[in-house]
Amino acid sequence: MLQTVLTMTLCAAVGLLFYRKRIPAGMLIGAVVASAVLTAGFQMGEVPSSFKHIAQVVAGVFIGCSASREDFRQLKTFCKPVLMITASLLLVNVAIGGLLFLSGYSDLLTCLICAVPGGISDVTLIAVDFGTDASKVLLVHFCRLVVGVAVFPTVVQRITPPMSEGAGEPSARKGKKMDRRGAGRLLLALAVSAAGAWLGNRLDVPAASILFPLFITFALNLSGFSIPFPSWLRQAAQVVSGAYIGGLLDPSKFGNPITVLSAVVITIAVLLANAYLFGKWMERRFRVPLREGMLMLTPAGAGDMALISADIGVSSPRLILVQIYRLLVATAIFPHLCLLLARAFGG
Repeated sequence: MLQTVLTMTLCAAVGLLFYRKRIPAGMLIGAVVASAVLTAGFQMGEVPSSFKHIAQVVAGVFIGCSASREDFRQLKTFCKPVLMITASLLLVNVAIGGLLFLSGYSDLLTCLICAVPGGISDVTLIAVDFGTDASKVLLVHFCRLVVGVAVFPTVVQRITPPMSEGAGEPSARKGKKMDRRGAGRLLLALAVSAAGAWLGNRLDVPAASILFPLFITFALNLSGFSIPFPSWLRQAAQVVSGAYIGGLLDPSKFGNPITVLSAVVITIAVLLANAYLFGKWMERRFRVPLREGMLMLTPAGAGDMALISADIGVSSPRLILVQIYRLLVATAIFPHLCLLLARAFGG
């Protein structure tokens, strides 16, 4: 127990340091780094598996709270590009997974999960639920996150023309204040979501701890039951999730360094090529600015995307909506498609 408290304290401290240094996803990355160092370097890290379910429930509630009916009404006018983005991401998921498998990186299911276009935290936790090699999934997604927040925006900024003011539609989203009524709604959503996650796990539904809270909160939110989600709660969930997945990072399981390096290079190269090619296609077919189109296909997650887009002069609610849609699809659908493909091909 004392070791768990010390691990969480150090993870929170390092996460807060990264956050104050303005590192995108700093709380999560800091917690992952601290936990990985404790576990792999000193064999001292200890985070109970129950923390994984807590983090997944909170993550599911956060995703479900991220979109409103008004947001999705706006997304209806952009449905064809969204379908194209979904198809391209699915194609890339299968392509990267197949290439990683052929390179000998790991088994087919692990390789396919490595290519799921979700966040590092959500996908790694889902990988644990699916019984894949979570350490290898974490490594690939960590590299994707680093490229997504540190390299990709700079590349996009240099190779694409700047967007004109007003290229993005005016945002209709308003912040939700956390008053007593809002706190009550949040607690109710968390309680119902936790119960749903427990039921899903009892029924042996894969990734139930995040899927059930996601759909429960999503349904509540779209029905008009507005649920505020404070930033501190998301940051706390990032620390818990980061502490858990950092403990999964086991260098002894990585295998041949050349194979690992080739897996990372394959993943990043395919993602960058996909973003540029489909970005250009959307520009010609749907008149989506190239910069905005490429950012819709970035390796980074929805929360990081909001920060990245503002940093390089892209203010587009449409971009954030597409990222939220990506998050929903990548969390709820893509992992199960990967599971079906792996079973079909005997992986």
